[in-house]
Amino acid sequence: MKIAGFKISKCPYCSQLYKNRIIASYNTLNSRYYSDGYFEGDFIPKMPSIIKCINSSCGIFFKIEEGKFVAEVGVEDFDNPKWNNAYYLAGYKISPIDLEEALSTDFCKDAETEKAIRVLLLRKYNDNIRYDKKQNFTPTVKSMFLTNIDRLIKLTKPEITAEKLFFAELYREKGDFASCERILKSLKTEKDNEKRIKEKIFSQAKVKDDKVFNIYLVAIKIEYKCDNCGDSHILFDLSKLNHPLDYKHFKCLNENRLFEAPSKIFAREKESKNTFVPCDNTICPFCGGSDVEIFEPEIQDCLNCKSGKYKIVDWFNK
Repeated sequence: MKIAGFKISKCPYCSQLYKNRIIASYNTLNSRYYSDGYFEGDFIPKMPSIIKCINSSCGIFFKIEEGKFVAEVGVEDFDNPKWNNAYYLAGYKISPIDLEEALSTDFCKDAETEKAIRVLLLRKYNDNIRYDKKQNFTPTVKSMFLTNIDRLIKLTKPEITAEKLFFAELYREKGDFASCERILKSLKTEKDNEKRIKEKIFSQAKVKDDKVFNIYLVAIKIEYKCDNCGDSHILFDLSKLNHPLDYKHFKCLNENRLFEAPSKIFAREKESKNTFVPCDNTICPFCGGSDVEIFEPEIQDCLNCKSGKYKIVDWFNK
Protein backbone atom coordinates (compact mmCIF):
# COMPACT_ATOMS: atom_id res chain seq x y z
CA MET A 1 0.00 0.00 0.00
CA LYS A 2 1.32 3.43 -0.95
CA ILE A 3 0.10 6.53 0.89
CA ALA A 4 0.24 9.74 -1.14
CA GLY A 5 -0.65 12.03 1.73
CA PHE A 6 -3.47 12.91 4.09
CA LYS A 7 -6.75 14.76 3.83
CA ILE A 8 -7.72 16.92 6.78
CA SER A 9 -11.46 17.44 7.16
CA LYS A 10 -13.87 18.70 9.78
CA CYS A 11 -17.07 17.25 11.17
CA PRO A 12 -20.06 18.92 9.43
CA TYR A 13 -21.64 19.59 12.84
CA CYS A 14 -18.74 20.64 15.10
CA SER A 15 -15.06 21.65 15.04
CA GLN A 16 -13.62 18.13 15.41
CA LEU A 17 -10.83 17.50 12.87
CA TYR A 18 -10.11 14.18 11.12
CA LYS A 19 -7.06 12.95 9.25
CA ASN A 20 -7.64 10.39 6.51
CA ARG A 21 -5.12 8.60 4.27
CA ILE A 22 -4.95 9.33 0.55
CA ILE A 23 -4.20 5.95 -1.01
CA ALA A 24 -2.14 6.06 -4.19
CA SER A 25 -2.13 2.29 -4.74
CA TYR A 26 -2.50 -1.03 -2.94
CA ASN A 27 -1.93 -4.73 -3.56
CA THR A 28 -4.77 -7.27 -3.62
CA LEU A 29 -2.39 -10.21 -3.01
CA ASN A 30 -3.88 -12.68 -0.49
CA SER A 31 -7.21 -10.86 -0.60
CA ARG A 32 -10.33 -12.57 0.75
CA TYR A 33 -13.89 -12.13 -0.49
CA TYR A 34 -16.84 -13.29 1.59
CA SER A 35 -20.41 -14.24 0.70
CA ASP A 36 -21.84 -11.15 2.47
CA GLY A 37 -19.77 -8.90 0.18
CA TYR A 38 -17.03 -8.14 2.70
CA PHE A 39 -13.61 -7.83 1.09
CA GLU A 40 -10.28 -7.72 2.88
CA GLY A 41 -6.60 -8.37 2.32
CA ASP A 42 -3.22 -8.13 3.98
CA PHE A 43 -2.36 -5.05 1.91
CA ILE A 44 -5.83 -3.57 1.43
CA PRO A 45 -6.50 -0.42 3.52
CA LYS A 46 -9.59 -0.40 5.70
CA MET A 47 -11.28 2.91 4.98
CA PRO A 48 -14.30 3.92 7.10
CA SER A 49 -17.20 5.31 5.10
CA ILE A 50 -19.48 6.29 7.98
CA ILE A 51 -18.45 7.53 11.40
CA LYS A 52 -19.96 8.77 14.61
CA CYS A 53 -18.20 11.99 15.57
CA ILE A 54 -15.74 11.25 18.38
CA ASN A 55 -16.43 14.63 19.99
CA SER A 56 -18.45 13.67 23.08
CA SER A 57 -20.44 16.91 22.85
CA CYS A 58 -21.39 16.09 19.24
CA GLY A 59 -21.62 12.36 18.50
CA ILE A 60 -23.54 12.90 15.25
CA PHE A 61 -23.25 10.36 12.43
CA PHE A 62 -22.00 11.48 9.03
CA LYS A 63 -20.48 10.12 5.85
CA ILE A 64 -16.75 10.73 5.43
CA GLU A 65 -17.42 12.41 2.09
CA GLU A 66 -19.64 14.94 3.89
CA GLY A 67 -16.77 16.20 6.06
CA LYS A 68 -15.76 19.80 5.41
CA PHE A 69 -12.45 20.00 3.55
CA VAL A 70 -9.68 21.74 5.52
CA ALA A 71 -6.40 20.79 3.88
CA GLU A 72 -4.45 18.19 1.96
CA VAL A 73 -0.96 17.50 3.30
CA GLY A 74 2.00 15.36 2.33
CA VAL A 75 3.25 12.22 4.10
CA GLU A 76 6.01 14.25 5.75
CA ASP A 77 3.37 16.36 7.55
CA PHE A 78 1.77 13.43 9.40
CA ASP A 79 3.25 14.55 12.74
CA ASN A 80 2.89 18.26 12.11
CA PRO A 81 1.76 19.83 15.44
CA LYS A 82 -0.77 21.86 13.48
CA TRP A 83 -2.86 18.70 13.05
CA ASN A 84 -2.38 17.22 16.54
CA ASN A 85 -6.09 17.48 17.21
CA ALA A 86 -7.03 15.68 14.00
CA TYR A 87 -8.27 12.16 14.76
CA TYR A 88 -6.49 9.60 12.56
CA LEU A 89 -9.22 7.57 10.84
CA ALA A 90 -6.97 4.59 10.02
CA GLY A 91 -7.68 3.32 13.53
CA TYR A 92 -11.41 4.05 13.54
CA LYS A 93 -13.87 1.18 13.93
CA ILE A 94 -17.61 1.60 14.12
CA SER A 95 -19.39 -0.89 16.37
CA PRO A 96 -22.68 -2.75 15.87
CA ILE A 97 -24.07 -0.73 18.80
CA ASP A 98 -23.18 2.51 16.98
CA LEU A 99 -24.78 1.25 13.77
CA GLU A 100 -27.96 0.23 15.59
CA GLU A 101 -28.03 3.74 17.09
CA ALA A 102 -27.54 5.32 13.66
CA LEU A 103 -30.65 3.51 12.40
CA SER A 104 -32.74 5.35 15.00
CA THR A 105 -31.50 8.82 14.01
CA ASP A 106 -32.25 11.24 11.18
CA PHE A 107 -29.04 10.06 9.52
CA CYS A 108 -31.07 7.18 8.04
CA LYS A 109 -33.84 9.33 6.67
CA ASP A 110 -33.64 7.75 3.21
CA ALA A 111 -33.69 4.10 2.09
CA GLU A 112 -30.28 4.23 0.42
CA THR A 113 -28.50 5.36 3.60
CA GLU A 114 -30.46 2.90 5.73
CA LYS A 115 -29.43 0.05 3.44
CA ALA A 116 -25.77 1.11 3.58
CA ILE A 117 -25.89 1.09 7.38
CA ARG A 118 -27.65 -2.27 7.47
CA VAL A 119 -25.11 -3.85 5.09
CA LEU A 120 -22.33 -2.65 7.41
CA LEU A 121 -24.28 -4.02 10.36
CA LEU A 122 -24.72 -7.39 8.65
CA ARG A 123 -20.96 -7.65 8.14
CA LYS A 124 -20.21 -6.52 11.70
CA TYR A 125 -22.48 -9.25 13.08
CA ASN A 126 -20.87 -11.77 10.75
CA ASP A 127 -17.45 -10.84 12.10
CA ASN A 128 -18.41 -12.89 15.17
CA ILE A 129 -18.33 -16.07 13.08
CA ARG A 130 -16.44 -15.04 9.93
CA TYR A 131 -13.10 -16.57 10.92
CA ASP A 132 -14.32 -19.53 12.94
CA LYS A 133 -17.24 -21.61 11.62
CA LYS A 134 -17.53 -23.34 15.01
CA GLN A 135 -18.71 -20.10 16.60
CA ASN A 136 -22.41 -19.28 16.87
CA PHE A 137 -24.43 -16.15 17.55
CA THR A 138 -25.80 -15.66 21.04
CA PRO A 139 -29.64 -15.78 21.11
CA THR A 140 -29.77 -11.98 21.51
CA VAL A 141 -27.38 -11.25 18.64
CA LYS A 142 -29.15 -13.86 16.47
CA SER A 143 -32.47 -12.08 16.97
CA MET A 144 -30.95 -8.70 16.05
CA PHE A 145 -29.14 -10.30 13.11
CA LEU A 146 -32.39 -11.73 11.69
CA THR A 147 -34.28 -8.46 12.24
CA ASN A 148 -31.58 -6.65 10.26
CA ILE A 149 -31.73 -9.24 7.45
CA ASP A 150 -35.52 -9.01 7.19
CA ARG A 151 -35.27 -5.24 6.75
CA LEU A 152 -32.40 -5.60 4.23
CA ILE A 153 -34.53 -7.97 2.18
CA LYS A 154 -37.23 -5.29 1.96
CA LEU A 155 -34.67 -2.65 0.99
CA THR A 156 -32.92 -4.74 -1.67
CA LYS A 157 -34.12 -4.43 -5.25
CA PRO A 158 -32.63 -7.40 -7.15
CA GLU A 159 -32.46 -5.86 -10.61
CA ILE A 160 -28.84 -6.68 -11.50
CA THR A 161 -26.89 -9.91 -11.00
CA ALA A 162 -24.83 -8.64 -8.04
CA GLU A 163 -28.00 -7.60 -6.21
CA LYS A 164 -29.69 -10.92 -6.98
CA LEU A 165 -26.72 -12.81 -5.58
CA PHE A 166 -26.82 -10.65 -2.44
CA PHE A 167 -30.60 -11.12 -2.22
CA ALA A 168 -30.20 -14.91 -2.33
CA GLU A 169 -27.38 -14.73 0.23
CA LEU A 170 -29.63 -12.83 2.65
CA TYR A 171 -32.20 -15.62 2.51
CA ARG A 172 -29.47 -18.25 3.00
CA GLU A 173 -28.07 -16.46 6.05
CA LYS A 174 -31.63 -16.14 7.34
CA GLY A 175 -31.98 -19.91 7.07
CA ASP A 176 -34.65 -19.76 4.34
CA PHE A 177 -32.80 -22.14 2.03
CA ALA A 178 -35.79 -22.80 -0.25
CA SER A 179 -36.10 -19.08 -1.13
CA CYS A 180 -32.35 -18.82 -1.65
CA GLU A 181 -32.41 -21.75 -4.09
CA ARG A 182 -35.46 -20.40 -5.92
CA ILE A 183 -33.80 -17.01 -6.50
CA LEU A 184 -30.57 -18.57 -7.75
CA LYS A 185 -32.40 -20.96 -10.09
CA SER A 186 -34.01 -17.94 -11.76
CA LEU A 187 -30.65 -16.18 -12.14
CA LYS A 188 -29.11 -16.63 -15.58
CA THR A 189 -25.53 -15.47 -15.98
CA GLU A 190 -22.68 -16.49 -18.26
CA LYS A 191 -19.95 -14.57 -16.45
CA ASP A 192 -17.58 -17.09 -14.87
CA ASN A 193 -17.09 -15.19 -11.62
CA GLU A 194 -20.82 -14.62 -11.06
CA LYS A 195 -21.62 -18.21 -11.99
CA ARG A 196 -19.04 -19.51 -9.52
CA ILE A 197 -20.44 -17.39 -6.68
CA LYS A 198 -23.98 -18.47 -7.59
CA GLU A 199 -23.02 -22.15 -7.44
CA LYS A 200 -21.21 -21.73 -4.13
CA ILE A 201 -24.11 -19.94 -2.43
CA PHE A 202 -26.47 -22.57 -3.82
CA SER A 203 -24.19 -25.36 -2.60
CA GLN A 204 -24.17 -24.01 0.94
CA ALA A 205 -27.95 -23.68 0.87
CA LYS A 206 -28.25 -27.32 -0.22
CA VAL A 207 -26.24 -28.49 2.80
CA LYS A 208 -28.29 -26.19 5.09
CA ASP A 209 -25.36 -23.95 6.02
CA ASP A 210 -26.51 -20.44 6.98
CA LYS A 211 -23.13 -18.99 7.95
CA VAL A 212 -21.08 -16.44 6.02
CA PHE A 213 -18.22 -18.06 4.11
CA ASN A 214 -14.98 -17.31 2.31
CA ILE A 215 -15.80 -17.49 -1.42
CA TYR A 216 -12.38 -18.89 -2.30
CA LEU A 217 -12.36 -21.66 0.33
CA VAL A 218 -15.85 -23.13 -0.16
CA ALA A 219 -16.19 -25.92 -2.72
CA ILE A 220 -18.94 -26.07 -5.35
CA LYS A 221 -20.96 -29.17 -4.64
CA ILE A 222 -22.89 -31.77 -6.63
CA GLU A 223 -25.71 -34.13 -5.69
CA TYR A 224 -25.69 -37.83 -6.55
CA LYS A 225 -29.01 -39.70 -6.27
CA CYS A 226 -29.61 -43.43 -6.63
CA ASP A 227 -31.89 -44.30 -9.56
CA ASN A 228 -33.32 -47.21 -7.59
CA CYS A 229 -33.87 -46.24 -3.94
CA GLY A 230 -33.31 -42.47 -4.04
CA ASP A 231 -30.32 -42.51 -1.68
CA SER A 232 -28.71 -39.06 -2.00
CA HIS A 233 -25.29 -37.59 -1.27
CA ILE A 234 -24.07 -34.02 -1.68
CA LEU A 235 -20.33 -34.02 -2.32
CA PHE A 236 -17.60 -31.77 -3.68
CA ASP A 237 -17.84 -31.32 -7.45
CA LEU A 238 -14.33 -32.56 -8.19
CA SER A 239 -14.52 -31.30 -11.78
CA LYS A 240 -14.67 -27.74 -10.39
CA LEU A 241 -12.23 -28.21 -7.53
CA ASN A 242 -8.88 -26.95 -8.72
CA HIS A 243 -6.69 -28.02 -5.80
CA PRO A 244 -3.05 -29.17 -5.83
CA LEU A 245 -3.73 -31.89 -3.24
CA ASP A 246 -6.05 -33.66 -5.70
CA TYR A 247 -9.14 -34.31 -3.58
CA LYS A 248 -11.08 -37.56 -4.07
CA HIS A 249 -14.31 -39.06 -2.79
CA PHE A 250 -13.69 -41.77 -0.21
CA LYS A 251 -15.91 -44.39 1.42
CA CYS A 252 -15.43 -45.35 5.05
CA LEU A 253 -15.74 -49.14 5.19
CA ASN A 254 -16.65 -49.05 8.87
CA GLU A 255 -19.37 -46.40 8.62
CA ASN A 256 -20.41 -46.97 4.97
CA ARG A 257 -20.33 -43.19 4.50
CA LEU A 258 -18.80 -40.91 1.87
CA PHE A 259 -16.43 -38.02 2.45
CA GLU A 260 -13.79 -35.97 0.63
CA ALA A 261 -10.10 -35.90 1.42
CA PRO A 262 -6.83 -35.05 -0.36
CA SER A 263 -5.15 -37.93 -2.18
CA LYS A 264 -1.80 -36.12 -2.04
CA ILE A 265 0.26 -34.34 0.59
CA PHE A 266 3.02 -31.75 0.49
CA ALA A 267 6.33 -33.52 0.00
CA ARG A 268 9.31 -33.06 2.24
CA GLU A 269 12.44 -32.03 0.44
CA LYS A 270 14.36 -35.18 1.36
CA GLU A 271 11.55 -37.50 0.29
CA SER A 272 10.88 -36.36 -3.24
CA LYS A 273 11.80 -33.89 -5.94
CA ASN A 274 8.08 -33.38 -6.58
CA THR A 275 6.04 -30.79 -4.72
CA PHE A 276 3.28 -33.29 -3.88
CA VAL A 277 3.34 -37.04 -3.26
CA PRO A 278 0.52 -39.62 -2.76
CA CYS A 279 -1.12 -39.71 0.66
CA ASP A 280 -0.77 -43.20 2.14
CA ASN A 281 -3.00 -42.77 5.17
CA THR A 282 -6.43 -41.20 4.64
CA ILE A 283 -8.40 -40.87 7.88
CA CYS A 284 -12.21 -41.03 8.06
CA PRO A 285 -13.60 -37.83 9.66
CA PHE A 286 -16.52 -39.80 11.15
CA CYS A 287 -14.86 -42.73 12.94
CA GLY A 288 -11.21 -41.69 12.90
CA GLY A 289 -10.20 -44.97 11.26
CA SER A 290 -8.08 -45.55 8.17
CA ASP A 291 -10.13 -48.39 6.69
CA VAL A 292 -11.23 -46.38 3.64
CA GLU A 293 -11.24 -46.67 -0.14
CA ILE A 294 -11.69 -44.29 -3.08
CA PHE A 295 -15.33 -44.14 -4.18
CA GLU A 296 -16.50 -43.06 -7.64
CA PRO A 297 -20.24 -42.26 -7.40
CA GLU A 298 -20.84 -42.29 -11.15
CA ILE A 299 -19.73 -45.89 -11.65
CA GLN A 300 -20.07 -47.69 -8.30
CA ASP A 301 -23.18 -49.24 -6.76
CA CYS A 302 -25.46 -47.41 -4.34
CA LEU A 303 -24.29 -47.56 -0.73
CA ASN A 304 -27.85 -48.15 0.46
CA CYS A 305 -29.56 -50.65 -1.85
CA LYS A 306 -26.34 -52.06 -3.35
CA SER A 307 -27.93 -52.39 -6.80
CA GLY A 308 -28.88 -48.92 -8.03
CA LYS A 309 -26.56 -46.42 -9.69
CA TYR A 310 -25.98 -42.81 -8.69
CA LYS A 311 -27.07 -40.15 -11.16
CA ILE A 312 -26.17 -36.45 -11.02
CA VAL A 313 -29.07 -34.20 -10.00
CA ASP A 314 -29.32 -31.12 -12.21
CA TRP A 315 -30.08 -28.48 -9.58
CA PHE A 316 -30.70 -25.61 -11.97
CA ASN A 317 -32.80 -27.26 -14.67
CA LYS A 318 -34.95 -29.79 -12.85
